[in-house]
Amino acid sequence: MNKIVQFKEFGGPEKLQFTSLEPGKLEAGEVLFKVDAFALNRADILFLNGHHYSLPNFPSRIGSEAAGVVEAVGSGVTNFKPGDKVSSIPFHNDAYGTQGEWAIVPEQYLCSWPDSLSAEEACSVWMQYLTAYYALFEVGKLTENDYVLIPAASSSAGIGAIQLTEEAGAKAIATTRTQDKAEFLLTAGASFVVVTEDENLAERILEITGGQGVRLVYDPIAGSFTKAYLDALARHAIIFLYGLLGGDATEVDIVAMVRKAAVIHPYSMFNHVCEAEQLEKGKDYIFSRLLNGSLRPLVDRVFDFEQTLDAYRYMETNQQKGKIVVKTTA
Repeated sequence: MNKIVQFKEFGGPEKLQFTSLEPGKLEAGEVLFKVDAFALNRADILFLNGHHYSLPNFPSRIGSEAAGVVEAVGSGVTNFKPGDKVSSIPFHNDAYGTQGEWAIVPEQYLCSWPDSLSAEEACSVWMQYLTAYYALFEVGKLTENDYVLIPAASSSAGIGAIQLTEEAGAKAIATTRTQDKAEFLLTAGASFVVVTEDENLAERILEITGGQGVRLVYDPIAGSFTKAYLDALARHAIIFLYGLLGGDATEVDIVAMVRKAAVIHPYSMFNHVCEAEQLEKGKDYIFSRLLNGSLRPLVDRVFDFEQTLDAYRYMETNQQKGKIVVKTTA
C-alpha cells in the first residue's frame, strides 16, 4: 500500500505517473485510509493543465474522490477510527490527493460510507451531488414548479443534477448532442431530453415549459453554447457556469439577460464546502438520501489501478454515461 498517482508538470494524462511513496506523519485532524476505489472528474483534467480552481504544487498528487478503510487518525480526530469505511469530499487544496493506494484527508472532508453502496459507488458520491446541491438548492432555491436545464447531462455531474432535481419534484430538461444518449438520459430520470444536433434548444425549451422557460441552468459547457438557450430563460433565471467544456470564451448578451432579469453565476462547490455550516448542511442532505435509497450514484465503467491512464483517456472520449472509477484492490 504505497503507490500513488502524481504529476510533475502541466499537460494531459500522459504526464501522470505511478510513484512509490509511504504516508508521512499525520497532522492534527488528518485521517489516513487505504483506498479501495477512486473516481475521476473533469476537474482532474483541468487540474492537470493548470486551469482549475486549485493549482498544483509540484510534484503533485491528483484526485479528490476516493473510498476506503481508515488505517490511522491524527490527534483531535473524533468522528473516525481505524476500520471505519469512509469516502472523501472534494475541497480546494494543493496539498492532498486521493488517487493511489492510500490517501490522507482532513476529517471534515470525510463521510461514512453507507453499507448499501459498493466501493465504486461510494467514491462517486460527493462531487456530482454536492456540486448540484449548492447550485440548485442553496443558491437557486429550487421549487417543485421549476424547470432546470442540464446541458451535457450524461456526465456524472449531469446525472447527479437530474436525480436531485427530480427527487425534489421539479423537472429536469437534459441535453445531449446526439441521439446516442437520449434514451439513457430518460432512463436516468430526466423528464425531457433535447438532442441539440437535431432540435432548436430554445424553441424546444419553450415548448416543453409552455412558454414559461427555465429558471435554473446548470451549465458545464459555457462559451458560445449559452446563446442557444438565452431566449428560453424564465424571468429571474440563474445560469450556473461550472465548467469549460465549450473551450471558447463566454460572451454575455447583456440585452437578452436584462430582458429576463437574469444573472450568470460563475460557480464552484468549493466556495461552499469551505464554510463549515454549508459543508455540514450539504453532507446531511445527500447522506440522508443515500441511506433511504432515493439517490444512488451511477458508475459507467471501472478500471484496474494499472489502467489509470486508460481511464483518463476514456474520459477524454466523452463516451461515458456516469462516473469513471479506478479500483485499487482485487
